Amino acid sequence: MKLASKIIYLPLVAAIMGVVLSNTATANEYLSRSIDDLTWENGGPGLDFALLWGDWTKDEYGMVVRIKAGIAAPDHSHTSDYHGVTIQGNWVHTFGNNDDRVLAPGGYAFQSGGEDHGDRCEGPQDCLILIHQHGSRDFILPTN
Repeated sequence: MKLASKIIYLPLVAAIMGVVLSNTATANEYLSRSIDDLTWENGGPGLDFALLWGDWTKDEYGMVVRIKAGIAAPDHSHTSDYHGVTIQGNWVHTFGNNDDRVLAPGGYAFQSGGEDHGDRCEGPQDCLILIHQHGSRDFILPTN
């Protein structure tokens, strides 16, 4: 495998290890869910969230974000940092300075808390994004 190929998959492996290591199940429990078995919460038109582990009202957690193809979330920020890995689709993460990053499956983005950014899904396929956030879930719209 070429070095460039290995580098692309390192963030994905790191995210998966984060899921495994931070899972709330004990060593004697089995925890497994199909994407079809997740409980989805609507976050606005074309935007849904499904909790994987943790408690997003209080502390660190992991979730899957589903953005329908062609949908853009409004610019926003979060109090806490997060790591995101594209599972499906072409997630476009826009950093605060209008710096668009197209993230195909396996693509990784780190977003600092308190910084405005945007998210959208380009192409014909819905986007699924694994998010690991280091604090409770919030969605803060810019004040100006």
